[in-house]
Amino acid sequence: MDSRIPELQRRILELKKKRRALIVAHNYQPLEIQQIADFVGDSLQLARKCAADKRHDIIVFAGVRFMAEMAAVLSNMPVYIPAPDTLCPLAGYVTASKIRIKKRKYPGMPVVVYVNTTAEAKSECDVVCTSGNAVEVVQSLGVDTVLFGPDKNLADHVRRATGIRVIDIEPKGHCYVHQQFDVAQIQLLREEHPDAVVIAHPECPLEVQEAADMVGSTGMMAKTVAESPAKEFILATEIGMVEQLQAAHPDKVIIPAYNGARCIQMKKNSLEKILRVLEDLPQENRVTVPDELVPRVRLALRRMSKAPSAALSVPVPRSS
Repeated sequence: MDSRIPELQRRILELKKKRRALIVAHNYQPLEIQQIADFVGDSLQLARKCAADKRHDIIVFAGVRFMAEMAAVLSNMPVYIPAPDTLCPLAGYVTASKIRIKKRKYPGMPVVVYVNTTAEAKSECDVVCTSGNAVEVVQSLGVDTVLFGPDKNLADHVRRATGIRVIDIEPKGHCYVHQQFDVAQIQLLREEHPDAVVIAHPECPLEVQEAADMVGSTGMMAKTVAESPAKEFILATEIGMVEQLQAAHPDKVIIPAYNGARCIQMKKNSLEKILRVLEDLPQENRVTVPDELVPRVRLALRRMSKAPSAALSVPVPRSS
């Protein structure tokens, strides 16, 4: 461990109290950042935590930019991000312009966008979904066809679970981290750990999802590991989630399906950058959303909240 970490954490916690700051961290953040956060979770959990908070004056959001944008839409507090250049490559696949073009081609068809999109893209959709509730959100629309983006693998997950026709807004859209997982890795680890429960994130390729015991969001993974009687788990998701769950459950074995599954953008945040935000409140780290977009994004998020709650996780029948 870096010898500077304890002192940096101490200074952050001291300044956090002085600034009356709420620090939230995504599940994929480095463990040392998760340790000083008031709350750790997935992007929607964090945004809702920010929206509900009434005890702080500012928010420091350790994640990627689209997540901080969502917190800025839902909260009345100033939102700061430690690394302003944390741009999710998946979110970059779908722009507001692409959505408008697709809507003209398929007039009247509902548009569902994954939470991993910019505020501008969200403003053009009918409803937002997360990896944990995408199936329920699409089903709640009561239609046989939807426009969906940007993640092609999450779209496959929805198709398989619902039988609904899902038209990709961008057929190439994917998370480069989750795209790295493959079935051979899963099979090898199953041989080494025959009693392990395999959980794959729905951003993984469809064949990896089908090779898993469950498909679920990071929030679902955390709940499953905490509540399951199983002692070993193989996780096909970003390494930060593996590190978090292993630290939280030392009595269990949490195995990464691939050690190299590391999001470069998520790891741009650091304790040093969080400390600088708390010291100086630099304007370039402040995350804002244009006023004209805010009502439309809030509406899309509100519609999502009315969809039925997602199941804990989705069991996947595996071929022998």
